[in-house]
Amino acid sequence: MPFVVELYFDPSTEERIRGAWEAIEEAGISDSMPKGGYRPHVSLGVCDHLETDSLVQELTTFAASITPFRLSFPNIGIFSTSEGVVYLGVTLTEQLLNLHTAFHKIFKKYAQEQREYYTVGRWVPHCTLAFGLSEEQIVEAVTICRQITLPILAEVKEIGMVKVSPTSCQTLYSFNLKL
Repeated sequence: MPFVVELYFDPSTEERIRGAWEAIEEAGISDSMPKGGYRPHVSLGVCDHLETDSLVQELTTFAASITPFRLSFPNIGIFSTSEGVVYLGVTLTEQLLNLHTAFHKIFKKYAQEQREYYTVGRWVPHCTLAFGLSEEQIVEAVTICRQITLPILAEVKEIGMVKVSPTSCQTLYSFNLKL
């Protein structure tokens, strides 16, 4: 079961994203995000095996060194892979890329079998709206998501660590950013 380290947002942004999840669910397309117990997020790193206790010690310090910052979600996108993912795209900033690089200097010490899509230089930051969709469901989900008023401006407030199974997401730790 994969481990994921994620960025979390202010309550208003979480509410807006959950609203999109609910609209996708109400249309009968997918309940993958709300049913799985996910929280709206941007994943920083994903791996299959993780020394969680060691990483937790460093993540506590790492999170405390980061001032909350803004992210912009200006578009809806899809990944052209078999996973059938519809997402909110994130505007890349120097600050976000530097944070991702600094995180991976820590993460690589404790993570084994990292997912390539999340490594430095390959990462496409995004907030998943639905996954496991067929081609028809992707079209339907994008049509629904086009009703979202964009851009969504978010404030990143926390870093979390979760363990994901095919049907659920379990929060292991959450760290507030520097106040």
